[in-house]
Amino acid sequence: MQAMRFNFRTLCRNAAERGGQMQRRLLDALEARHTVKTLPEFGIERAAQLAGCTANHIRNLETRGDLPQPRLVDAGSIQRRIYNYNEVNRLRAAIGKRPSRPAGASCVRVVFSNLKGGVAKTTMSLHFAQYLAREGYRVLLVDADPQATATGAFGFIPDLDLSDGDDLFPALAEAPSLIAQAIKRTHWESLDLIPARLALQYTDWRLSQPEERQNETLGPPPVRLHRALKTLEDRYDLIVVDTPPSLGMLSLNAIAAANLIVMPIVPHMYDISSSVQYFRILEQICALYEREINVQRLCILLTKVDGSTETLNNIAVINGAYGELLLSNRMGLTKELQKSASDQLSIYEIDQPRGSRDTYNRAIMMLDGVNSEILLAARQIWQQEVLSGIEAGESHRVGASS
Repeated sequence: MQAMRFNFRTLCRNAAERGGQMQRRLLDALEARHTVKTLPEFGIERAAQLAGCTANHIRNLETRGDLPQPRLVDAGSIQRRIYNYNEVNRLRAAIGKRPSRPAGASCVRVVFSNLKGGVAKTTMSLHFAQYLAREGYRVLLVDADPQATATGAFGFIPDLDLSDGDDLFPALAEAPSLIAQAIKRTHWESLDLIPARLALQYTDWRLSQPEERQNETLGPPPVRLHRALKTLEDRYDLIVVDTPPSLGMLSLNAIAAANLIVMPIVPHMYDISSSVQYFRILEQICALYEREINVQRLCILLTKVDGSTETLNNIAVINGAYGELLLSNRMGLTKELQKSASDQLSIYEIDQPRGSRDTYNRAIMMLDGVNSEILLAARQIWQQEVLSGIEAGESHRVGASS
């Protein structure tokens, strides 16, 4: 009796068909749970604090019709005004206190990058983008990680809500201007998203093909995201990019697109060792694409920091090697982040603490400290660009007069 030959191709085709049926059943279940995301609500005192004015000033603007009438909820015998972050930003605009990049400065592209996974790249890129939106900036978050965790945090179910063209692939493989078609609005009015899907993994393979390296129209594969994001700069104050935990074409494109790189490191020995290789790779990228790359600052952010003796010793080692690159604020381990993430929410989106109020307040203070320091680095890039523009203008006038 002749033994049957194992046909791997047939096995894969059958498995794909059965998997497709399974996927449709899962998507039906997910669709039933798919809800529209909202922002937390708070009273007029908190709104005034965020906007930088008094509660009476808000009431006067609403009475005069300079602001829409507030939403009201019953609170016992009185009605209480309620607001969210979107309404605070409209208030800031009405009183001339909404921030933006300075005149003469370009959009800053902030990339969270590291070769290792599990270092809180997605957590930090998500919270930094939402922090910027909370503060009133116009922000684009680019999810360049096929795992699409940041995309899911905005309520999108990639295989249900997204289709071909709803990610970075067309902009990297067809035309830079196509990136605009991938932009999605979110429940944060000043925060847009370019989502990711698992199919984005194909991009790494596609851009690695020999014919792509010879494509003079689109340019070298590692710098195409830079060119695509340049077409969006007028729309946003800052662009934030989340990257995959690997060194492929998606990560290379993100690095080449950055003005500011934030490198999260967990203060453990393996992570410290990987940072050395990371810097060597960055040097090689700069040597190959020096004209295209415009990284003006790199910051190292220590994440998942605990109080153990080993961690403190490792921090001392990192500080000795990279001292001037380290952010002074650190991200510690916090249960509040873990609990909110399990509900597909960020710390900035939850109405009530998942644990104690003190734990929640510490988590907010820690995130605000880190995010404000990264924003300060972006502001310094803006300031330097404005000063360079002024100096260039003065040099031109002096040359013309002579």
